[in-house]
Amino acid sequence: MISRRSLLSSALAASAAIGLAACSDDQDGSGSSDGGGASDSATPALDGVTISKDLKKAPEVEFKAPLSIDQPDARTVVAGKGAQIAEGDTVIWRPLYVDASSGKTKQSWWEGGPAGSVTVTTDQIGEKAADFLVTATVGSRVALAGWQQDASGSMISLIQVADIDRVVSPLRAKGKVQKTSGDLPAVKLGKDGAPSLEGKPEGDPPSKTTREVLIEGEGDKTQKGDHLVMQYTGWTWDDGKQFDSSWERKVPFGFTQGQGDVITGWDEHLTGLPIGSQAMLVIPPKDAYGTDEKSGGELAGKTLVFVIDILDAAPTQKNS
Repeated sequence: MISRRSLLSSALAASAAIGLAACSDDQDGSGSSDGGGASDSATPALDGVTISKDLKKAPEVEFKAPLSIDQPDARTVVAGKGAQIAEGDTVIWRPLYVDASSGKTKQSWWEGGPAGSVTVTTDQIGEKAADFLVTATVGSRVALAGWQQDASGSMISLIQVADIDRVVSPLRAKGKVQKTSGDLPAVKLGKDGAPSLEGKPEGDPPSKTTREVLIEGEGDKTQKGDHLVMQYTGWTWDDGKQFDSSWERKVPFGFTQGQGDVITGWDEHLTGLPIGSQAMLVIPPKDAYGTDEKSGGELAGKTLVFVIDILDAAPTQKNS
């Protein structure tokens, strides 16, 4: 339910733009989604690509453009010495995206772009991508070739190189429980850490977005430009009904802070939180989905309540 702009509307998404599509089973690179046109006998796209191996420097990607990508391809450029990635892991990586048709870099962590994250499940990234990533280790430099849809709906061919930094852990807030004001809805946690409201919110909601820290973590504080990885659940204030939850999907959510990829209440009120924290946000319509049902859907005009666990925050190179 958390709205995001098209992955390539202005810049590549901080989640794994090509990592989500490069090895999926439903794209052929021609703009259709029937899987036709990718032949098993086609030459692997990355055979024609040279990628530098010095992990202390930005990747250098060389190939003769335009590079034809007839089928998705993925491989390890440098094997890391960290833990093996397992199915279901959420990994944070530092990506570089290159347009296969021109050879020009579209976005790079090493040039001020955001970090990214991806959860290694077939449902999230496709069977081929998941099968590849479970062969990789933390600290690896990996390359993926495939396609992504731009803001106009056209498919573009991309090469992604990513340095895998870490696996996100733990998958719930961990820190010191804070004394709350009592003005906002009370929360109880399940055995796995998933939150629920103890009852329907009472009284009138705040007129401005209000944040209350429920658990204070011990990590670095989040800042604009960070790629946040989080768990969340959302309810409507007027009836206390849950409308969305990453916990139920069993997949953390990731976005880049301050880029307008999510509702304003999230974009402007999740900085300055130590990693490991849990916070409640109460967000009025103006900072959520507005009042127009055509654009805001069923949540238009509603004040929303979120409980958010900040699992990790990966900074840009400038802020790291």
